[in-house]
Amino acid sequence: LYFTSYTITSVGYGDIGPKNIVEIIVCTFMIVISGISWAVVLGQVCGTIANLKKEEQAFRSSMDELNNMMHDRVLRPEMKRRLRGFFLSNRLAQRRARHMDVINSLSPGLKGEVVMEVNRVWIQKVNFLREMLCEALYILSR
Repeated sequence: LYFTSYTITSVGYGDIGPKNIVEIIVCTFMIVISGISWAVVLGQVCGTIANLKKEEQAFRSSMDELNNMMHDRVLRPEMKRRLRGFFLSNRLAQRRARHMDVINSLSPGLKGEVVMEVNRVWIQKVNFLREMLCEALYILSR
């Protein structure tokens, strides 16, 4: 059990090792605990990395569904190319639609602030809108 747990947990074989049965039991216990701890840490890191790319996973999932549908329905190659092209070119629009879902879930006041912040760059480039925004903010501040 001692050498098996040493090998499985990748702790390795060093110059210092247990000499009697008590040391072997303690070391085996510590190796098992450290192996479990290492597995938990790796699981947490992998989970974090997986969640960072949730949007990519959603897109790939929809592409997989599209490919399955095209295969099941035996679509012509030209139609398959057109459908894949649509999904690839529509990716940004889908992302913005998800952003709008998030914005729409906000309270009206916070939604207005977020929309103004998101569109701030182009609002400030249009004189009419910039002046209107300044007037609106002045009125709201009174």
